[in-house]
Amino acid sequence: MKLRRLDVVQYGWNMFDRRMRREIFPWCQTNNVGVMAYGSLAYGLLSGTFHAEMTFDENDWRAKRGTLGSLNLFRTMFGPDHFPRNLAAVEELKTIAARYGKTLPQLAVRWTTSNPVIATGLVGFRHPEEVEENLGALGWQLSPSAMAEIDAVFARHNAVTEPHGWLEDDQPVAAA
Repeated sequence: MKLRRLDVVQYGWNMFDRRMRREIFPWCQTNNVGVMAYGSLAYGLLSGTFHAEMTFDENDWRAKRGTLGSLNLFRTMFGPDHFPRNLAAVEELKTIAARYGKTLPQLAVRWTTSNPVIATGLVGFRHPEEVEENLGALGWQLSPSAMAEIDAVFARHNAVTEPHGWLEDDQPVAAA
């Protein structure tokens, strides 16, 4: 059996989960492998519609606040210690989006696709008007100062954007 060259991989990548930039993205760039990024809106967190008092439907995985069985994949986004801080960061991001005349989802998708290793940013929609909104992420760039400002927002709110390990319970590997 012959194997074909790896052309593209698919990973989660958004403002709240940047762990792929440590090892995966440099490998992809070195090996000319494109990345299809999913989760651009951080599973709704970057939609701008979530608020501190909201409750997710019991059938919604986010209702578990980041605990999926024995895995803790999204605790740093939806966990009770993180969710309020993340919502505060989202409110600040809305002002950055407004300066560009864009919505928060448009800013989030533009940020996602600003990384040169990203070949495409996958987005979903439930209504046709959301397709139009997603298209508003195209045709403009975030300035380096805006990218730095976005990073500063996350730092100011102590948002964890690079949890250690692939699973959030993994311990950091000691340097050899």
